[in-house]
Amino acid sequence: MNKQILLFINLFFLTFVASAQAPRGFYATAGYSQTSLNTSDLATTSKPGFFAGINFNMGYHESYNYQFEALYRQNTIGAKYVDNTFLEAKDANLKFSTVEVGFYLNYYILKPEEDKFFLGPQAGVFVTVSDNLESSSIDENGQYYLPYLVDSNSLTDFSKINYGLGLGFTGGYNKFRFDFRYSLGMANSLNNVKTNSYDEFNRYTGSSLSGKTNTLTFGLSYLVFSRTGKR
Repeated sequence: MNKQILLFINLFFLTFVASAQAPRGFYATAGYSQTSLNTSDLATTSKPGFFAGINFNMGYHESYNYQFEALYRQNTIGAKYVDNTFLEAKDANLKFSTVEVGFYLNYYILKPEEDKFFLGPQAGVFVTVSDNLESSSIDENGQYYLPYLVDSNSLTDFSKINYGLGLGFTGGYNKFRFDFRYSLGMANSLNNVKTNSYDEFNRYTGSSLSGKTNTLTFGLSYLVFSRTGKR
């Protein structure tokens, strides 16, 4: 009797796994990104960048699965500045790289099946660690970013840690998949950035700056290792 029960349980799980078509395994991924700094304290514009990394899809359900990813991203933000002559506004590209870890839920409206296109919404959370924010070109007369005339040295205090929510769509065909996502940063990236406003006792008297980074990404992924060996 116990052997029959054990056989039934094994057959049940084998059938469940066999019918679970949500793609699972390790993917190599790369793509396009566009990062913007949502702030009224710096005159900025979004610029294109790129990313590369890996993601791992897991779960045993035909309608949804979970996605863990680790990405390296190069980001660029356009900014307006003046030099020490204060005669005209100029353009600079502020660059910084990030390492991002994210965890997402993929829900499939069009369910993944062999030789069929699959598609559905995606939602999750992420954390990033970045390096210093630096200008791609150095002005010999100095760079003071509008409108508060923040100098380049102060921008090195751009926050290194960011976190937030990611929303978008995921889909694909067999071993190929894509992720189209808008990542909404929640940390104040300008929290430690200061203007050149200090009193005679070297106490800061300037404005408290605020800005959050948001990123639009489109990535393509290819399945390099499948957990089931079917895909």
